[in-house]
Amino acid sequence: MSSLSDFTGGGGGLTPKFEEFNSAGTFTPTQALIDAGGYIEVFLVAGGGKSGTSDFGAGGGETILTQMYLTSATGCAITIGAGATTSYGVGGSSTFAGSSAGGVDLQANGGNGYPSQSNKSGAGWGANVTNSYQYAAGNGVFGYGAGGSGMNGYEAGGIRQPKANSGQGCNVNQSGGSGYCLIKWYE
Repeated sequence: MSSLSDFTGGGGGLTPKFEEFNSAGTFTPTQALIDAGGYIEVFLVAGGGKSGTSDFGAGGGETILTQMYLTSATGCAITIGAGATTSYGVGGSSTFAGSSAGGVDLQANGGNGYPSQSNKSGAGWGANVTNSYQYAAGNGVFGYGAGGSGMNGYEAGGIRQPKANSGQGCNVNQSGGSGYCLIKWYE
């Protein structure tokens, strides 16, 4: 028979830990983490884009949620992408350099200045309310990386005013939300 901790993680008396990054920094694995097997979960969000017209919203930053094992206590550099500030601007990419500690490197790409989304994880497309099309913005992952609204937020839904460190896209009147990184582990 399985115990609850087999399904929720952190079994065997391990304590859950986390560290958030709202700006660039370094995640340094503890020796206790490595001794417990090195398992981490990384949630990485890029900066959101900015639209150049009220007809559509910009795309949110890519969101990546992945697991990996680290094998050393060497620091892993993290960059956090800025939100776009110019019309039709692309948000900055966010990165996690996990290979320095035996894991893998991750890059979340910034949101487009247009509503389209391609080669990105997450539901971050922007709303489009032109005469030819009308569709709502994508809701991102847990709200992170959500797409921006069209028509100043009164039609087709989407994010009208992105929060800092949300990776959310926006319309022409705002700037995209900056990126974010959350790392969880057990020791």
